[in-house]
Amino acid sequence: MSIRLGLGRIGRLLEFIGNPHQHLKVLHIAGTNGKGSVCTYLSTVLQQQRTHFRVGKFTTPHLIHVTESISINDQPIPNSQYLSIRNQLDILNSEHRLGCTEFELLTCTALQYFKEMECHWCVVEVGLGGREDATNIIPGSFKLCCGITKIGLDHESFLGNTLEEIAREKAGIITEGVECAVIDGSNDKTVLDKVKQHCESMHCKLIITEGSMNSHTVRTAAWGTIEFNQKLPLNGEYQIFNLRVALAILDELQRSKYINVSRQELVAGLDQVQWPGRLHDLDFCFLLSEGDDRKKLTFPVLIDGAHNASAAIELSKHLRKQFGDKPLTFVIAVTAGKNLNTLLRPLLRAQDRVIATKFSSVDGMPWIQPTDPKDLSSFIKSKFTTNCISENSLCDVFNLLSEEYYHNDASEISPVIVCGSLYLCGELLRMHKRNSQTKGTNAESS
Repeated sequence: MSIRLGLGRIGRLLEFIGNPHQHLKVLHIAGTNGKGSVCTYLSTVLQQQRTHFRVGKFTTPHLIHVTESISINDQPIPNSQYLSIRNQLDILNSEHRLGCTEFELLTCTALQYFKEMECHWCVVEVGLGGREDATNIIPGSFKLCCGITKIGLDHESFLGNTLEEIAREKAGIITEGVECAVIDGSNDKTVLDKVKQHCESMHCKLIITEGSMNSHTVRTAAWGTIEFNQKLPLNGEYQIFNLRVALAILDELQRSKYINVSRQELVAGLDQVQWPGRLHDLDFCFLLSEGDDRKKLTFPVLIDGAHNASAAIELSKHLRKQFGDKPLTFVIAVTAGKNLNTLLRPLLRAQDRVIATKFSSVDGMPWIQPTDPKDLSSFIKSKFTTNCISENSLCDVFNLLSEEYYHNDASEISPVIVCGSLYLCGELLRMHKRNSQTKGTNAESS
């Protein structure tokens, strides 16, 4: 089952299980980049309340296991409950010949789980677009607020070829009954105008956040001005925009008395925010075999999903700030069908080395395939740097890199950046977890 937008199939399936989506309080988040970060800010802060709210969160794609996509208070749905709900949905989908897609089934699983666990809040990330995304089956009257992050060109074949067309699809989550929406003020004027026009037609209040990166301050009505001069909760200068969206939503909820979060709880929640796979510094664990001995070593890797042009630009800014003009080693895999030129141009320079590879099959989504590493390598050589090779698997890549790290001085090794796809990042994190749990002889980290 590939990507097929529309609300008819999921609507019918939800009817068979009692319409769980009509029993929830939802914060619905759309956008091209930053959706997951905003969801994480929201869910982490809401958990801090003295009342100990149960906060459900639904975000995709997962990094290590599909159950990560559905969580309550940052704890993934237990596999037994996931399988129980999912099996019931699979049977209904088959018996009634509904033809629901994998994402629709996953969305239904999340909504049913949140209802069964009587969540106080549900933070839900749009899968693709907004207007016809499966998550938009949630009626507007059950959405306490909608958020829209930075919008850029991505998935043009589904959403449109201009920012205005894509903004129309994203704004579609603001349906009748939604009283308030927040949008990232750094968006292009055409995006802001389109969302503003849509909100007016829905009689929905629109809050546009500050669009400048000049300061790391966020002004709120409930908690005053909050300073982030030392460090933002998540890596990346652009995170100030996502943070402003999340705090504007929380500020509106506090003002409307839906929540009662103290300033101390707010700050404590932001201090605990984690969002793996996005500008994520990792001491990657690998196993180096020498004869019968397996040496366990670690070396630093920066991983970032960076799967579209906007994300690649932000990753590039972070890399220039952290490493300057120093040559870098990129490990890159890209989903087939992506615009390689717009994705890679902000990142790659002639002095960089690139290892083109691919991710393994994605659990439950067989239609998602990587670009062939040889084709990716050929494209990179023709456009950006001739210092590029291809490897057929991430395991082959890190066998090569581990040899280099083990047999050379660490100061001579260029920093390693893994990017181009969240599926690649997820596979790397699975390898890291597996290697960390495998017995081996500890050796000094490089």
